[in-house]
Amino acid sequence: MYYAILPDGFDSIDQKELLNGLPENITSRLSDNNSIKRMLSLIGWHLLKNVTSFNFLKTIDFEEKGKPFSQNSDLYFNISNTKNIVALAIGSERVGVDVEKLREPREIIYQRVFTESEIQSIEDANDKVSQFTQLWTRKESVVKLFGGGISMGLTTFSALEDCIKAFNSKVIIQKVPIPNYICHLSTYRNVKLEIEAIDIPDLFSS
Repeated sequence: MYYAILPDGFDSIDQKELLNGLPENITSRLSDNNSIKRMLSLIGWHLLKNVTSFNFLKTIDFEEKGKPFSQNSDLYFNISNTKNIVALAIGSERVGVDVEKLREPREIIYQRVFTESEIQSIEDANDKVSQFTQLWTRKESVVKLFGGGISMGLTTFSALEDCIKAFNSKVIIQKVPIPNYICHLSTYRNVKLEIEAIDIPDLFSS
């Protein structure tokens, strides 16, 4: 696991250098808007380039639902970003990762996202904000492991436990300790979790 946090006052407008450092098969998938969202996407790709290579990025294609993969490598990866952070999971088997800042519970989405037992766990929690965000990232990491999103059917499985069955497969969910963020990793088997923070300036110079 790798992650990079944007420092305070980071300029998200000047993106030309980061765009020029990526192959066309990646940049063609990005929006034309110089937004913070695109900046986080760019940093995610440079984070992957930093731990692999430019040539590795040139092998990347995208599944029908948009999940990227390498056509000619045994490496699997998944990228998540939110409010000033990018997280990258990479390994020899499929992975899914999701990272979030604390999010206020949105009861309007409960029935579409959570099982009854998960909803009850949020309502019973002393810290509902934390429990909601924990469950959200757990479930998101699971569906990202399978290459999908909410449309896959988040209410068909519960993510309250660390070892679950989802979409007819065994899934292991691990908490990824990142200060001030909530992050979870999903895999098909137990894996040793190693975490490294990458400084943003290192991505510009790589």
